Amino acid sequence: MKNKISYIRLFFIFLKTGTISFGGYMMLIAMIKYEFVERKRILNNNKILDAITMASFLPGPMAINVASYIGFLLKGWKGALISFLAVLLPSFLIMLLFSHLYLNSKNIPGFTSFFIGVMPVVSAVIFVVAYDIFKETKNKFFSFILVVFSFLIAYSVKGYISIILPLLICGVLNIFYNKHKIKFGFSSGNSSKNIPKIKGIIIALLIITTLYIFLNNAVINTPTFNLARIFANISLTLFGGGYVFIPYLDKIIVEQLGWLTQREFIDSIAMGQITPGPILITATFIGYKINGILGAFIATISIFLPSSVIIIFFSRVYYFFKSNHFFKIMIKGFKIGIIGLICYAGYIVMFREEIFNSFNIVIFIISFVILSKKLIHPLFLILTFGALGYYLHLNG
Repeated sequence: MKNKISYIRLFFIFLKTGTISFGGYMMLIAMIKYEFVERKRILNNNKILDAITMASFLPGPMAINVASYIGFLLKGWKGALISFLAVLLPSFLIMLLFSHLYLNSKNIPGFTSFFIGVMPVVSAVIFVVAYDIFKETKNKFFSFILVVFSFLIAYSVKGYISIILPLLICGVLNIFYNKHKIKFGFSSGNSSKNIPKIKGIIIALLIITTLYIFLNNAVINTPTFNLARIFANISLTLFGGGYVFIPYLDKIIVEQLGWLTQREFIDSIAMGQITPGPILITATFIGYKINGILGAFIATISIFLPSSVIIIFFSRVYYFFKSNHFFKIMIKGFKIGIIGLICYAGYIVMFREEIFNSFNIVIFIISFVILSKKLIHPLFLILTFGALGYYLHLNG
């Protein structure tokens, strides 16, 4: 698997993915799936679902964790680093530009209308991903029930538990439904692959623990070090994705530290929404205000990198347990539950008050039909309908 793609090709695929992935973490994951499963056929759906499953249970920004793990899966540690940097680079550079314009002139280029035109396409991409994964499930009726159940839980519950609870319940229900298939013990095969590399895991835990202790106990009080400490702590201790992080960021950055005013914080979140990539690229804005370009770089790396390292080491434990029949059936339930979470992400994107109208519903339907038939790349629809939304706003 590690020889199927070059480092340069890997870099440019993730660079493109990071450039066009408007709409939050699930759009970024959807584009990763599209590139590596649909277009390049380097990976299958199961590998993407494994990555999402692991990221769902771990701290830090989910989409970047998935991207880093896919890079590791394809090209080892170098691939993980290349994927991590490439997927973040577009949103980092755009946010740097926005930060400079905002903090110096309080003026941001008018991308809001473009963003509104893009959102129905984003929602369609996400729903197509859910549809493609659902088509591969074996028991369609039971899987559909789990998908609906997962969606309703995500809709009803708030916070990190809204991600974990649907997966756990779907995993348990799948165990009860398939209890006649359960065999205790680990599957046969290459036993060396079924044994987790404990030494590597211990070393990783020691490094992460040492870093955590150092950041929180070192007697250093410089702006750059404080940025690294705050954002690394967030990366290592918070679960549930960007939208779950926002209230915590507000409390720390605005209320406790006073680094941003409430208005600046709200505007930084808005800028994170209208740039491609993860919403937590807001960290770039915060770092830029505190210590310029260096501060922006440190804040961005600190909030995304620690959790990206964790998922790679956790994967060794994950695949060990996956070889157990009991856990294998539970993990299959997790993966069905993820389809419901993907649908919920698409629902959130589409059913926003500012974009939910008959015109955008038509865009959504057209985009879904075109994308489900794999007629063209999502990039063309994003550019076309984004430009249309911008044009209609100017002439509205």
